[in-house]
Amino acid sequence: MELNTFQKQKIKFTFDFFLDYNKDGAIQWDDFQEMIKRYKDVNKGSLSDADYKLMLASLEDEWKDLKALAHANEDHPVHANEDHGARVYANEDHGARVHANEDHGASVSFDAYLAMWEKTLATCKSVSDLPTWCQKMIPILFKGMDVSGDGIVDLEEFGNYCKNFQLDCEDVPAVYDVITDGGKVTFDMNRYKELYFRLLTSPSADAGNALMGKKP
Repeated sequence: MELNTFQKQKIKFTFDFFLDYNKDGAIQWDDFQEMIKRYKDVNKGSLSDADYKLMLASLEDEWKDLKALAHANEDHPVHANEDHGARVYANEDHGARVHANEDHGASVSFDAYLAMWEKTLATCKSVSDLPTWCQKMIPILFKGMDVSGDGIVDLEEFGNYCKNFQLDCEDVPAVYDVITDGGKVTFDMNRYKELYFRLLTSPSADAGNALMGKKP
């Protein structure tokens, strides 16, 4: 499935802000570990040890999907790396070749990451069509916002989320107003799932943008 420019920009946002923590233009397993550390640092106990274990398992599965996508490309063989690390390189048609092994020593380019989502979103009609690892991450990400643990993300919590993840949100109350549809909708888990799916799949700007700290 070929995503349009706007959809690619949203995937790039996810890649840059939530995964590529060292800002080197690629994802390593260390970036995933840093993501977990960031959540631990900012969430003040709202996530339990079981939540972090589930987050780790989900990220492990996402990592496997990225590697599987690269291995599935028949145009480029797989070769072992001398230092037991691995690197994934994207090509122009979003395929990739891999120097891989069984550990986490890998580097995944944005184009390879984009290719995974293009393949994934081609058949997605609802949240239930997303990969299992992605579905498992949704409640964890929500709980990371809902620091109070009351099942609702209020304006203050949303503002802290934008601040902690350094989102460029110029008007937090206005964006929160989009999320709640002017106070008509509660920002609970169901609303988060809806916005998360729209963020991933919508071909044009809508309320899903709010999770990036942006108005439609």
